[in-house]
Amino acid sequence: MTPTKTAEPAAEHVPPRRMPLPGDPEDALIDEACRELRLPAFRERFVELAATARREQATYKQFLLDLLQVEVADRDVRRQQRLVRSARFPRPKRLEDFDYEKNPNVSPEVVSDLKSPAWVQQGRPLVLIGDSGTGKSHLLIGIGTAIAEAGLSVR
Repeated sequence: MTPTKTAEPAAEHVPPRRMPLPGDPEDALIDEACRELRLPAFRERFVELAATARREQATYKQFLLDLLQVEVADRDVRRQQRLVRSARFPRPKRLEDFDYEKNPNVSPEVVSDLKSPAWVQQGRPLVLIGDSGTGKSHLLIGIGTAIAEAGLSVR
């Protein structure tokens, strides 16, 4: 009689172990939890902020608030960057770089008002008319960038 092969149990999928961070054993657990919860800024800065909180004898609530504020600020920055990227401007232009001396017919006050998303939210149109080389594209891209950084989707 020949021996029969028994079916081997299917191997459980075990995710690869990440190398623990140097420091306290809790640091590795916090790092893992931050990965699962998708908190990149929290993950990057918790050791630094914990050391600062310990040094300044901050309360637990203050330490938690500091961590959460770091994460919120990071998400705001990433959202602004994502909105600017999704606008697909042909080249980066900023209103701060616009040369008003070369374009005396362009009012800095009017352009400054256009940085605010209020006119977009009200549904007001914007039309720029002028000869070639007067900065219309620069202004449009710069205004679009400012509006995207204010949190609105731009195309």
